[in-house]
Amino acid sequence: MILASWEPTTLIDFPGRVAATLFTVGCSFRCPFCHNPELVLPERAAFASRLDVDRVFAELDRRRGFLDGIVLTGGEPTSQDDLAPFIERLKGLDLSVKVDTNGSRPEVIEALLASGLVDYVAIDIKAPPARYAEFSGVDGSVASVERTVCALKSSDADYELRTTVAPGLSEADVNAIADWIGPAKRYVLQRFRVPRGAGTGLLDPSWAERDALGDAALQRAWSSISDRFEAGGVR
Repeated sequence: MILASWEPTTLIDFPGRVAATLFTVGCSFRCPFCHNPELVLPERAAFASRLDVDRVFAELDRRRGFLDGIVLTGGEPTSQDDLAPFIERLKGLDLSVKVDTNGSRPEVIEALLASGLVDYVAIDIKAPPARYAEFSGVDGSVASVERTVCALKSSDADYELRTTVAPGLSEADVNAIADWIGPAKRYVLQRFRVPRGAGTGLLDPSWAERDALGDAALQRAWSSISDRFEAGGVR
């Protein structure tokens, strides 16, 4: 596994768990509003720091009894060929595992679900199908994302569908997404935030100057779709 960095403790990224978050390098999407371009763009990822995997496991082993979960995020964890054996090693430490994914590799998620290696999956739904290429930065990803969503909805694992309501997405777009992915267990609308150092903090820095839906519009959008989901809201 190619790991760039980690957050030793998080109380918010894995519901019900005290977890650590590991950030993987590489991604199949090029979302212009991405907050982690240094993990996505090859020319920047080449200069990203690298964690020593054995040292990470030594630290995780030392913290047994305190941590009970690991979040694998990125970048895109499913782009790593050794993801499954890496998770098996995490499971050997009695850790629950959450994977954050863009849904571009459904066969990987399906295999993890079938083998019981993943306890929680969060998939980022970028836009309604008609606008997916615009917000993911690549063509032809809709079928893969839909297959990943279907795999999650038919599995026993806990999951979350979520959309960062990026600039340009409207309340009508949110409704179109809900029509596409609903009904489902959990769906969350995430506020778009511009990171510090906006000139370098987004994959396309020009998106830092664009307007996104505000709190009132997000709450209104959620109210219009909430009956299609068991849980969720605006985050």
